[in-house]
Amino acid sequence: MMNPAALQLAADLGGTLLMGATGGMDGSTGGGLLLVERLRGHGLPQVAVLGRSATDLLVVLEAAERIQAGGLDLNVLALVPLPDCDLRAALELHRRRLGALVAALDAGLPWLAGKPMLVRRMPGRIFRPTPVPLAKAPMGPLEKGELKTFLADWEKDRRKMIFRRPEWREAPEDGGFETDLWPGVPLPEGAELRVPPLELPCATPLADVLRAALRTAVGTPVPMLPMPGDPAPLHALRLLTPEVAAFHGPMRAWELALVGLARLPSPPHFCARC
Repeated sequence: MMNPAALQLAADLGGTLLMGATGGMDGSTGGGLLLVERLRGHGLPQVAVLGRSATDLLVVLEAAERIQAGGLDLNVLALVPLPDCDLRAALELHRRRLGALVAALDAGLPWLAGKPMLVRRMPGRIFRPTPVPLAKAPMGPLEKGELKTFLADWEKDRRKMIFRRPEWREAPEDGGFETDLWPGVPLPEGAELRVPPLELPCATPLADVLRAALRTAVGTPVPMLPMPGDPAPLHALRLLTPEVAAFHGPMRAWELALVGLARLPSPPHFCARC
């Protein structure tokens, strides 16, 4: 029996429920994936946007409809993992269904104070039976200054705990402790790497498009900063395309971003219909 909540979500967004890699749409192991398509035409450049919930995608879908109504030839695919979805396995299974992508964006992160920014680094997650001291995450003076300005209402100790030396937290279900591991910090002896840390390229056509879109939409400089959060969805999106990034902004920023992405070189087209 299909999950009624998933069916209602698909109906509300006009999307399609895709069966998970090892389960189905009833919430069993493997979960399911909701795909919402805003298609302009077959074989056109495509961008995928991942949200943790439907709310993350409402602005994206409206922006896609606006630019397509204006004549822009770009397809937009919005994705929502349903409860218990193994996102990596689901994306691998449905890769041909989703087709070739210019880029894949993660729109569902818990953004820093909701301010416009771009993500430079994200911490992974490690597990260990007992806590041990971690090395301090590397951060240059310019990045430290930019982060301090961006989070001016944060105390120094709070910034240090989040971005430099995260605290261990109990993982009672596993009988040990977990913490974040920033890029550049050695894995402690005896620790299990559960999610790798992530570094996103800054000087790429994709980053240039996103930064220009945000700067134009909000009228202020847009920093590229470290971002606490789960990088696993971005790692999973790399199965679809190496051109991945996190993005968040107002309607105008999404419109400008999608227009800019449509101008980037597209990969060779393939899809389930070809």
